[in-house]
Amino acid sequence: MKKIKVISLLAVSVLSVSLLAACGSNNSSSSSDKKTEQSSKAEVFAGATQGTNNFSDLQKGFAKNGAWLNATKGDMDASGKTLTVDGLFLGDGQVARKLAIYNQDSSHKITDRYTLTVDKIEVKSPGFYISNGTVKGNVDVFATGFHGQTGTGVEGQATIDGNLTFASQDLLDAYNKLPDAQKVKVTGTTSVVKGDVVSFKPGGITAGAHGNVTYSFEGNGTDTETGATTGTADVSVLKKALGKNGAWLVATNADVDASGKDLTIDGTFLNEKSAVQRTLAMIKQNDQHQVTKSYTLTVKRLIVNSPAFDLEGGNIKGDVYVGKDASIMARDMKGTDGQSIQSEITGNLYFATQEQLDTYKALPAANQFKVSGEVAVKAAN
Repeated sequence: MKKIKVISLLAVSVLSVSLLAACGSNNSSSSSDKKTEQSSKAEVFAGATQGTNNFSDLQKGFAKNGAWLNATKGDMDASGKTLTVDGLFLGDGQVARKLAIYNQDSSHKITDRYTLTVDKIEVKSPGFYISNGTVKGNVDVFATGFHGQTGTGVEGQATIDGNLTFASQDLLDAYNKLPDAQKVKVTGTTSVVKGDVVSFKPGGITAGAHGNVTYSFEGNGTDTETGATTGTADVSVLKKALGKNGAWLVATNADVDASGKDLTIDGTFLNEKSAVQRTLAMIKQNDQHQVTKSYTLTVKRLIVNSPAFDLEGGNIKGDVYVGKDASIMARDMKGTDGQSIQSEITGNLYFATQEQLDTYKALPAANQFKVSGEVAVKAAN
């Protein structure tokens, strides 16, 4: 099912651990609701993507070599057992792990909400969420991005009939900052029980057929050589840093003039909070993270092929093209007066698909650009 994905990003200095778990106010997660349109290869080893009645299959699906999305076909009684969710996965271009406990009709309306009975679920995968049904048992969270998803249809919501615990106060704080539509109903207590928080290193990544993430490299890639994280005004340095072997965070320290040239933002990257992110920062800040100066990048075209790309202040002079697997937004930056400073595109902003355009238009005004030209659907090539 096609759906709007709305991503909320905070400034780098206060980046939330719930990054990319946010979604629109349509009571749906930013991950797909599909249970039957995933890779059929996942069924060969687990049988869980389209739904299973077997707890062993469900556990295989949530293992490190499993799939990003796993589902039950109906109520499942695994009393006394622990479901361990492990590994790093991408779903719909973002870090995600989905437990689907429901059925739906051809219009994607929820027709049944199921119950999975367990002793507990141990969440060691970032971006894990319970979709629509009920987990009867405790849920212990050791990784970032835990949330819930409740769609429309028969009455009910994503529920934990038991206790919800987080391994750190930071994890709980990030969960509490989520909109109500992304929280789960908890019949027991929600608290912190200190434990080992699972983390993953930043770097360039790729995803396999089932969403399994592998690293192209860890760390800042070529940025360790170019110094673009600390800031550059060199076009060749910027081009390298924005490439597939660059860094998730790239910065300029002055205006950059690449008149008549195309710059391409490529690759999928994890930030230091285990979330997919690609950032270009074109500002100078004070110690309170207020913008004291904004820079401008002048190009013929800026072609964005990276998912979850955001501009942290600054302006683009030239046309911006967003590829079919990419997304773009402006960071809500504040000046010394505390007011938002809107980033500008002096040119046109084009998206490869109507869905991407609709997604962008659903963003809060502070996360959109002031565009002098048109905002429309048009491919770069």
